[in-house]
Amino acid sequence: MIKDKRILELVERFEDLTIKKQMKILAIKAAGSKSIFFKEILSEFEKTLLQAYLEKYDHNISKMSLGIKIHRNTIQKKMKMWNIKEKKRKQT
Repeated sequence: MIKDKRILELVERFEDLTIKKQMKILAIKAAGSKSIFFKEILSEFEKTLLQAYLEKYDHNISKMSLGIKIHRNTIQKKMKMWNIKEKKRKQT
């Protein structure tokens, strides 16, 4: 839990920004880093985004594929590349 009021205010303001503006802030911050490089930044972003989409679509790769306009085989290749395990979905 974040207790510092100033940090909470910044988080709330950041969340109110469009995704493009949030990404611009993160890109500027990443570009200023001396310990992480372009390829690492892109890799980490892609892996994190893939995991977030998998959660959003309850690990239903077919629905995710339709929702984000990427072929399911591409999603599965990326999961293999990032060593992301396919989770069993709940049966309804």
